[in-house]
Amino acid sequence: MKQVRSGRESLYLILQALGMRRGSRIGVPLYCCDAVFVAIAAAGHHPVFLDVDLNTYGLDEESVWRNRSRLDALIVVHTFGYPVNLGRIQDALGNHDVPVIEDCAHSLFSEYMGVPTGSWTQASFFTFGPHKPAATGGGGLLVVNNPEIASRVEVTCRFLATPRNSEEFKHSLATWMRGLCYERVAYGALLAMSPNATRETRVDETQHRAYIDGFSLIKVRAMRRVDRASLGERVRAFRNSLAVLAENTSEIRAAVHGTRLKVPDEPDYGTWNHFMVPVRFQSEAHRQSGRRFLRRYGVDTSPLYKNCVRNAALYGYRGACRNAERAARTVCTVPNHAWLSKEEMQHLCDALRACR
Repeated sequence: MKQVRSGRESLYLILQALGMRRGSRIGVPLYCCDAVFVAIAAAGHHPVFLDVDLNTYGLDEESVWRNRSRLDALIVVHTFGYPVNLGRIQDALGNHDVPVIEDCAHSLFSEYMGVPTGSWTQASFFTFGPHKPAATGGGGLLVVNNPEIASRVEVTCRFLATPRNSEEFKHSLATWMRGLCYERVAYGALLAMSPNATRETRVDETQHRAYIDGFSLIKVRAMRRVDRASLGERVRAFRNSLAVLAENTSEIRAAVHGTRLKVPDEPDYGTWNHFMVPVRFQSEAHRQSGRRFLRRYGVDTSPLYKNCVRNAALYGYRGACRNAERAARTVCTVPNHAWLSKEEMQHLCDALRACR
């Protein structure tokens, strides 16, 4: 295991350590964080966008099967912490010798076949930035299961720059200020903003173009001391919350049963950490009206990866991932926190039942 400054840097190091020729084709789900696309391009490769399964939001096996001859490597993303069925993905690859990387940014303590995600493939990475299971403010962790790749990563990591004291201070200050926004009073004020206001960031097209054209590289640094200091505590706290998160998800699933909303079933091949609970609406218009309705109830939602199609277009995506595009238009997450009271969970469930 190696600790670096971010999950993006972790993936970048792994891709470089694979030793592939420049311009290799890396399979990746379209419904995904654009940081993954950035890391692929910065490493000198090209994303091959694959579709997802709307029941799990992980890679669709048929999409992998159709594109397997085009792939030099494959990134599997355990989106929302829901484990991908890795056995079926490997079956879809068949006899093609394609290294597989797991993106475990959401899937801390999720399991596939009784073993933690990140343990089954050549390499994987976790991240501890904002909106992650054990958020410290930043940091990434590489897990390498292939000895040859591990030796290459080891050589590279010997020369990682240590963040300067000024960078540590700025990061600590930014993390503290970001944390204040999540206090109940401050966040309540944000939630009370106009329904037309948006807090979703837009992709920096100039920066992305620099990566695509090879004019910019990712600068990899060691994990910041301030992130490393609180990592163990945050991991333990998230592990202790798993039972409550699972119970909350069960209540949310029961609340939407019989409505036009859809929440994933529990996997029969592994364990979901329930870090995020995605709710799928019937259409984009239905999601828009549903989010406005829930906001009036004081329930916040987030349309994760709503801009993934536009972001992927910068890297050559021209269509063909219908399920992923539908997810980008119709899915949003609803609150699931271990500290929610029974009354708050009841309020959330009542709002979802009433959502038309």
